[in-house]
Amino acid sequence: LKLKKKFLIKTLNKFKGLKYRQEIIFQSDKLTIINDSKATTFSASVSLLKSLTNVYWIVGGQAKKGDKLLLSKKNCKNIKAYVFGSNKSFFTSKLKKLMKYESFLDLKSLVKKLLLEIKLDKNITHKTILFSPSAASFDNFKNFEERGEYFNHLVKKYKNV
Repeated sequence: LKLKKKFLIKTLNKFKGLKYRQEIIFQSDKLTIINDSKATTFSASVSLLKSLTNVYWIVGGQAKKGDKLLLSKKNCKNIKAYVFGSNKSFFTSKLKKLMKYESFLDLKSLVKKLLLEIKLDKNITHKTILFSPSAASFDNFKNFEERGEYFNHLVKKYKNV
């Protein structure tokens, strides 16, 4: 294509990615928080889950019919799921043989408890909160953007509690 290397590097450095698609919204030595609200199926979440360790996975919403979770138990050793939304029973049935999980009434109570739990944990290892719902947002939100914005708001509100 005869593009100059300097131009390519400059363009790549400017690239921000899509909002609410594997978007890092907070990062420190001990914690990374990723907003992946755009993930509306299990397959949209799986590759990122496989690449991370010490994951607190926030999952839930309106499940898509026939969606399958293609994760083996060995991929789930370092994942704990936090389930919310109208189809909690669908998600817990998929997760119960793979990983530990907790179920919550809503996203607000989930985020509040999770951030407090991480703050009180004295384990030094780096942790990742992954908001990758693997479901449609229509049970509680107009769309994935509204859901992603709400998650960012909750993190900002409760991160220093």
